[in-house]
Amino acid sequence: MTTPEAYIAPPKIPSVISVEFSLHGEGKLPLVFLNGFRMPKSSWDKLIGLLPANRQMFLYNRAGVGLTLKAIAAQTAQHVVSDLRRLLDQLNIKPPYILVAHSLGGIFANYFARQYPQEIAGVILLEASHPEEIIAQRQFSPPALLNWINNTVKSIEKIGNPYKYSEDEVIDESLLQITNAGSFPDIPVCIISGTQKLPLVPAASFELHCKYQHALLQLSPLAEYHPLENSGHFPQLSDPDAVAAIINHWLETING
Repeated sequence: MTTPEAYIAPPKIPSVISVEFSLHGEGKLPLVFLNGFRMPKSSWDKLIGLLPANRQMFLYNRAGVGLTLKAIAAQTAQHVVSDLRRLLDQLNIKPPYILVAHSLGGIFANYFARQYPQEIAGVILLEASHPEEIIAQRQFSPPALLNWINNTVKSIEKIGNPYKYSEDEVIDESLLQITNAGSFPDIPVCIISGTQKLPLVPAASFELHCKYQHALLQLSPLAEYHPLENSGHFPQLSDPDAVAAIINHWLETING
């Protein structure tokens, strides 16, 4: 099934902004992809073709990425998930879903599963952010060059779009929303983590990250962990074949 790559929300739902998306395949338990922070849906391109053809897959760009319009409200977990649910409903993509989340996308998947457990059949986490890690990593100051780059980018962005709407600027509110959403449901969880440290990342920071990747196992008694020795923070880009093999086997084991 082929669907246009751009979707314009009808005026009757003003809180949903114009969204760039794509749909692939058909089938039950749709895979819904949640990109990392400011990453485009194209970051999944190497992986999509390796996944089952009899599976419906939904990819989209969140506010300010690609052709999706810039944010008009603070992009908390609650706001992001509410907009996503409306979009899925308007496209007639029915739950239950399997969420596939990378990096910061894991925060939104975490909230979605807790807040609407009846709509989620399973979660696949690729180098996903652990809520507690976000706080713990603040003890490490980024290298001077990286800090300068981050501050420069933020300064430029503020010119055309109030940075207060950004997902990272309201991350503490999102973490509180996760806490208030209740327990994570007892659903299958597939955790995929790279074991290679990225350049410029302090060794202690990476060790902390690895610790919290393992801690994601505590989300559910049905969680399983898969390390990838040839990948860092972007396994879907660096080793898509290995990622696809893990996901395809996992989908078979949960009778998806």
